[in-house]
Amino acid sequence: MRAVTKRHGWGWRMAALAGGFLVALALGGGSADADGSRLEALKKAGTIQVGWANFKPLIYTDTDTGKVTGFWGEITQMMVTEGLHLKVHWVEGTWATIVTGIQTKKWELAPAGITETRSQIAQPTKPFARVNYTILVKDKSPAKGWKELDQPGKRISVSQGSNTDQALTKIIQHATIVRVRQEQAILELLSDKVDAQAVQQDYAIRATRQYPGLRILDAFGQSDIGWYVPKGADDLRAAVEEWLDVAKKRGVVKQLIDKWKLEGAEPA
Repeated sequence: MRAVTKRHGWGWRMAALAGGFLVALALGGGSADADGSRLEALKKAGTIQVGWANFKPLIYTDTDTGKVTGFWGEITQMMVTEGLHLKVHWVEGTWATIVTGIQTKKWELAPAGITETRSQIAQPTKPFARVNYTILVKDKSPAKGWKELDQPGKRISVSQGSNTDQALTKIIQHATIVRVRQEQAILELLSDKVDAQAVQQDYAIRATRQYPGLRILDAFGQSDIGWYVPKGADDLRAAVEEWLDVAKKRGVVKQLIDKWKLEGAEPA
């Protein structure tokens, strides 16, 4: 026979409620105060860890100064300095780890393309820019669109873990996707190891000028670019977006796009 223990009185009920409250705190159900204090904690430290991955000319290291620069680098530095009133400590990662680095607390902020997959791991802000996904091929290629490349035996290179990678994966059913580091993806195309490269349009336009003999196919999607912060860090996200709203009205985003000559990009 199953033993049943009966409990009576308000003492037991209060104990149960207290126990449930403690469990909720342990599981994060009562973590509003902890999450809400994230920006305050950062301000006490005076510095924010910002994750980044190489994607020239959008974000890269200037070989002369050793500083992180590019459109994404400059707007991030500006936002952190003016909007958060913090110093930036750049932490280099890869596109495959750009948001998992937030989850594992390697950094608290990262500029990146906003995707469904990434947004399951970290919290995106409003976007500051928008670009198209497109395909680079050699002039000799007979392909007129990406659908012609989605055939058995065809190979398309892409930066592993990037927003372009995630968008490409959704539409390609038959071709082989060759996932490599960003700087290697274009080399795969130039050396005829692949038939095409999937990349953002602003990068593709620059590539056609740097490497004669390449051409751009029609866009196969669009990407919003913003910042990722930890899930639950609503105060940090709000501060970032407050600065961004003002920066857009001042024309800062458009000015930076023009400064970096990013054809194919526009303010979001």
